[in-house]
Amino acid sequence: MMKKILLLITFAAIIISCSQQSENDKKQGKAFPKYSVAIMNPTVSNIKTFRYLIDNDILPNIDSFGITGLYHAKQNYDFQLSQKYIDENNLAIKLVKCEGSLSPQNIYKQNDCSNLFKEIFEQTEGVFFFGGPDIPGECFGEKTHLMTVITDPYRHFFELSFLFHLLGGSQNENYTALLENKPDYVVIGFCLGMQTMNCATGGTMIQDIPVEVYNLTTAEDVLKTPDAQHKNYNSYFDYDEELTGYNFHQIKCTGENIFTEIAGKSEPYVLSYHHQAAKKTGKDLEVAATSPDGKIIEAMVHKKYKHVAATQFHPEYTNLYKNDAKIKLNFDDTDNQNYISLYGGEKGENFHRRYWKKIGEWLNIVK
Repeated sequence: MMKKILLLITFAAIIISCSQQSENDKKQGKAFPKYSVAIMNPTVSNIKTFRYLIDNDILPNIDSFGITGLYHAKQNYDFQLSQKYIDENNLAIKLVKCEGSLSPQNIYKQNDCSNLFKEIFEQTEGVFFFGGPDIPGECFGEKTHLMTVITDPYRHFFELSFLFHLLGGSQNENYTALLENKPDYVVIGFCLGMQTMNCATGGTMIQDIPVEVYNLTTAEDVLKTPDAQHKNYNSYFDYDEELTGYNFHQIKCTGENIFTEIAGKSEPYVLSYHHQAAKKTGKDLEVAATSPDGKIIEAMVHKKYKHVAATQFHPEYTNLYKNDAKIKLNFDDTDNQNYISLYGGEKGENFHRRYWKKIGEWLNIVK
C-alpha cells in the first residue's frame, strides 16, 4: 500500500512540475506554434530585424511561425537581454542554449552539440545565419591574416558546426548531412552566414579583399578603386559620425538559380559591409553572383539541396525597405538620401523583395 501511495505522489509531482514548466514557457513567450524557423545568434538586434521582415510582409506567409533562437553559452553576447526583450513583447520565440565543448578540432564531426543540431533540424522548417565578425583562419585551414579580427570564436565554432551537420563537407566525406533526410529544408545565410556556409562545407576565405585581391594597403587607395569597396572606407576618416559603414554596389548574377530568376537581366545594387570573402568554394556549393569585375563571390546556392542559398550582401537590412531611412555615404551627401530614392524599383529594391518572397515560398513548401 505504501509503495502505491509513493508512486501516486511521485506521479502527481511530475504532472505538477510539467504543468509549471509549461506555464513558465508561456510566460516566456515559448507557447510554440506548430511550425517554426530557427535563427542563429538571436541578439535583440537580430530578433528585431527578423520580426520587422515578417511583420511588414517582406518575408511573407510565415507570420504564424514560431522562432527558435539558437546560441552557444560561450558566445560574446548577453542573451539574457534577448530573453528580456522576448518577455516584454510576448513574442513566440524560444531561446535554446548549447553548452557543449567545441573547438576547431571537433566542429566537423560528431560532437557535444550534434544531438541538439538534429533536434533543431527536426523541429523547424529552416534556419537563418546572420552577419557578424571575422572567422578564425584555423577553421578553414589557414594562418590568421593580420587584418583578421577575431572577437567571438565560439559563435563561429557553433555556427560552422551546425552548417556542417546540415550540409556536410569535404573535411569529412563519411558524414551524412542532415538534409539527406529532409532535402527541402531551408538554409539562408547573410554576409558572415555565407562565409560560414562556405567554410563549413570545406571552402576557404579571402581574409582581406583590398590587400589580397587588389594589392591595396591604404583606405585612400581603396577609395580610388570602386571594385575594391565592399564596405564604406570613407568611414575610416573619423570626421563625420553620421557616415555609414555600408557600401552600395552592383552584382552580376550567373547560372540558373534563384538569383538569376529574380534579377532577370538587371545588375541590382546591393548593400555590403565586409572585408573578407569566399575564396575556394565548399563542397556542392556553386557561385550564383559576383561583383561586377568577377573577383568577389556575392551569392551561392547548393547544387543538391535546392532551398539553400546565401548572399555576401545584406538583404535583411531593414533600412532597404524604409522611405524615411536616411543614409550618408560621403561627406558631401545630402540629407534626403535613402536606399529607395537611390536604388528603388528595378535598380535594386524589387530584387530584394523578390528574394524574400521566394524564401517565404520555400518555407511554406517545407511546411
